[in-house]
Amino acid sequence: MATLSRAGRAVAGLFSACALVLFTGPVLAQDVAEAAVEAPPAAVAPVVAVPAPYSIVPVQKELTLEVLVQQGGPILWVIIGLGFIALVLALYLLFTVSPRREAPVKLLRRVSNLVRSGDVSGALMLCENRDELAARVLSAGLRMADQERFIIQEAMEGEGARGITELWQRISYLNNVGVIAPLLGLLGTVWGMIGAFNTIAFDNSQVRGIVVAYYVSMAMITTAGGLLVAIPALLIYYFLRGRVVGVMAHVETQAAEFVELLVRYRPK
Repeated sequence: MATLSRAGRAVAGLFSACALVLFTGPVLAQDVAEAAVEAPPAAVAPVVAVPAPYSIVPVQKELTLEVLVQQGGPILWVIIGLGFIALVLALYLLFTVSPRREAPVKLLRRVSNLVRSGDVSGALMLCENRDELAARVLSAGLRMADQERFIIQEAMEGEGARGITELWQRISYLNNVGVIAPLLGLLGTVWGMIGAFNTIAFDNSQVRGIVVAYYVSMAMITTAGGLLVAIPALLIYYFLRGRVVGVMAHVETQAAEFVELLVRYRPK
């Protein structure tokens, strides 16, 4: 009987536990649902938005001439325009500044023959309205053909000095290009480095490295562009300077010989 009594109590306890689970289960589920609703949402990683000025930074897979021009910015366009002007000017000066152009042999020979024959007025008409340096120098001397030797010589020297000054002025534009182009490249370098350091200091976005590289490339490209324009311009300038010195020496020699010829064969 004691055994049956203990078994009965065990069965009763089992039924009581089942009833407790059945009645308290929905309550627990409701509490869990309410806790889930009241709990704050899990933190979501913020989406980094690319700032508007940096979204235009081109990302290229290969380096081409078009990419270099785009990354060089407006300063590089100014350097390119300056280089075009220097190219046109260099071609013009290479064809016009030469001893053959400024002191043609045929002109000197014809003027000398006319002076030997005593036709000073004919020689003066031949030299008038010509833009060669030798023609202008001889014309200045022929106008003073009836004056003393030193007056003729001074007139020719003065005209020759003016002509040489004009030649120096014409070729000096290439020297100006050779000086200005590197300064523009340096300006682009400073501009690009300012942008790069500004990005490092004030930008915390994930594209900061790309933007810094963009500004540094712009700085280097403008520097290279300025040097590529300045170096050929200065080389051609120094070459033309040698030509001007040669023209000056040749005209001085011809002028000295012409003074002697004019004094000897001028009409008395």
